[in-house]
Amino acid sequence: MRKFLYIAGACLFVVVAAGASLYYAFVYRPLPITRGKITIPGLSAPVRVCRDPWGVPHLFAETEQDLILAQGFVQAQDRMWQLEINRRLAAGRLSEIFGRKALEIDRFARTVGFMRAARAEFAAADAHTLAVLNAFSDGVNAYLKLHRDKLPIEFRILDVVPEPWQPADSIAWGKFMAFAGSKNWQEEMVRAMLAHRLGEQKAAALLDRIESPASASVSVDLKPIPGPAAGNLLPPAAGGASNNWAVHGSRTETGAPLLANDMHLPLQIPSTWYEMHLAGGGLDVVGLSLPGTPLIVAGHNRHVAWGITFAYIDNQDLFLERIAHGRPLRYLYRGRWRPAQAVEEPIRVKDEASPVPHRVWRTRHGPLLNLSEGPPESEGQALALKWTAESPGNMTQAVYRINRAAGSAAFCAAAARWTEPTVNLVFADTGGNIGYTLGARVPIRSGGHGNGPFAGWTGENEWRGTVSAGELSADVNPAAGFVATANDRIESFGAGIYLSSDFAPGYRADRIRRVLSGPPPFSIQDFRKLQGDLHCIPAQRFVEAIDGFSAKDPAAERLISLLRNWDRRMAPDSVGAAVYAVLFFRLLENTFRDEMGDLTERFFGVGLNALQPLNRFSGHSRVILLSLITEPGSVWFDDVRTPERETFGIVLEKSLKETADFLKQRLGADPERWQWGRLHTVAIGHPLGRVKPLDRIFDIGPFAGGGHFCTVAQSAVMPGMDFSLNGWAVSNRHIYDLSNWDNSMGSIVPGQSGMIGSPHYKDQVDLWRNVQLHPLYFSREKVEAEANKVLELVPK
Repeated sequence: MRKFLYIAGACLFVVVAAGASLYYAFVYRPLPITRGKITIPGLSAPVRVCRDPWGVPHLFAETEQDLILAQGFVQAQDRMWQLEINRRLAAGRLSEIFGRKALEIDRFARTVGFMRAARAEFAAADAHTLAVLNAFSDGVNAYLKLHRDKLPIEFRILDVVPEPWQPADSIAWGKFMAFAGSKNWQEEMVRAMLAHRLGEQKAAALLDRIESPASASVSVDLKPIPGPAAGNLLPPAAGGASNNWAVHGSRTETGAPLLANDMHLPLQIPSTWYEMHLAGGGLDVVGLSLPGTPLIVAGHNRHVAWGITFAYIDNQDLFLERIAHGRPLRYLYRGRWRPAQAVEEPIRVKDEASPVPHRVWRTRHGPLLNLSEGPPESEGQALALKWTAESPGNMTQAVYRINRAAGSAAFCAAAARWTEPTVNLVFADTGGNIGYTLGARVPIRSGGHGNGPFAGWTGENEWRGTVSAGELSADVNPAAGFVATANDRIESFGAGIYLSSDFAPGYRADRIRRVLSGPPPFSIQDFRKLQGDLHCIPAQRFVEAIDGFSAKDPAAERLISLLRNWDRRMAPDSVGAAVYAVLFFRLLENTFRDEMGDLTERFFGVGLNALQPLNRFSGHSRVILLSLITEPGSVWFDDVRTPERETFGIVLEKSLKETADFLKQRLGADPERWQWGRLHTVAIGHPLGRVKPLDRIFDIGPFAGGGHFCTVAQSAVMPGMDFSLNGWAVSNRHIYDLSNWDNSMGSIVPGQSGMIGSPHYKDQVDLWRNVQLHPLYFSREKVEAEANKVLELVPK
């Protein structure tokens, strides 16, 4: 027995030692050095990096060039794998590491041409922009040289050796994010599908019920749906919604403005955002950076604070082209067949000797998204995408000037250079001003609107440049004493300026403005409470609309009673919230599927490809249904598959029964356990967590969640009977106090680090769940006093 115990002990020691060795090599050793000194080539003077208890790095440099180089290095320390995935996604190079299962995603990225647009923008950049982009690249590459033998675990698992970072990689990721936030091409496609399926008159009548009515210019069959099918390689791509608001000092406790911003994106590991403080040269700015790009996207400097939301400006159009197959491919334009431009984009695939050919054909309107091969000289049709971001802009310079703005006037002048993504910029300055301005390139269309797809061969809907910056004036110090946006409708800035037909429903914006119109003064805690607000305005309207209804089935009547007594909050512990969410989707199904058939999912909001999993009909379809409920005899409630004439009451009774059955099956027989959080679970995924059992290593959750599409604390779900948080949600919360910058607060989810061995991998998850924020210090004195790790980057 003693001998056996010795042997067993020895075996256990070997296993533990081997496990410890693997942990050290794959998890601990790649963690960033955060104390002491590191020699970095390219610096002209030392840079001090003070990390606070939440892992937020505060960088202090003598020159801007050193500062931006250090930013690239520090971002790479915590997020190098994310940088690698981001640039491969934008460049269409995922197949090199994932194989053929990523090929369709790569094809779509190559066809749209994020990297082509990035290279064109880099080639057109001014000297200062080049200096900023090159300095950032030098910082990332300094990290790669120092860590080539101790890269994060993801590189080891997939056997990936990263290439040097290029300035165009930063621009390409910005282009990809702009595309993710500019989904109008999807709405155009869904409108065209509706016109084809329902007929133009019936489709137009349905679309008239949305806040910004619009109908398609041409109808399109269901078959040509561009883009890759949904895959399981990556977290959901960016795209979503956001809130921002600022309150004038006359309405705050401190007498100075307060500004809040929370942006809604798919939850993923690592976070889309990385908090940083950059101080050096003419810069002193703190807030959110976008990993892979220089500077601060949203935050504050010494004089101005600002927050952003997607503006949903229509900067994309689809053109239906008549084409003739051959070499070259030709397209018809104003009575003449013209040669299309061919761009060869061969795609390298893992474990394959030869690249996969990929040819992109372009017309005067842009790349053809859904081209199918055909016999020589045969004619067909294809969709071309025209998008403002294909033309060179200068986002780096716009963000740089915003980072340095010394007041509201300078901020607005800098924002006038903003191109893509289109954003609502809410700002406040230490002079006491608050305001709003639009950051966007807005096309001027000869047809006066962007409700495509358009017939590409007529030449009647061409773009005639973009709206000048002077026409997109700012709204400063409005009489209401506050400004607020939530992706809602923007009024046109001038006669003849078409902005969009696809704004988000105004529910979140209405709720925010209703609260901010209340009695002052407002505090940081009031702002935090509003960021976590779960009141659902459409639920209030829905319950009021069915208040007089009496169900025949006892189980259905019980649900009606639960809704009447519900406080209309989408709280995790709420039974009414679960009933409402399930019932509303059953009503959508029972109202529309009989006539829409295989278009139903698109109308409910399912995206056309894996890079944009939701389209804005996720909101439009709900607004349409709420409108129809006020007309119980509408033909839409009649099921065309039955001989009877159904009304809303019949559809509601059926939907209530289905809701009761579903909740009983999923959550048990006890109605008290039908809580929204048990359906609306939250799991935050890492790209490698899509492969079991790696999910147990990399993923976070699941846990109960709250919120819905139309709550201020937004939490979107994919259409269907899976009510888990699989759309987008609040990805950050920040509140800036202009009376004392050191009182400002922030958080991101799940944490600052993308490395599983780091204490900051998921240390902000509980902040997110409880609508709490951490201090975001700004003064050098306070930063130094609170720093728990200090690193010095020194010149070689």
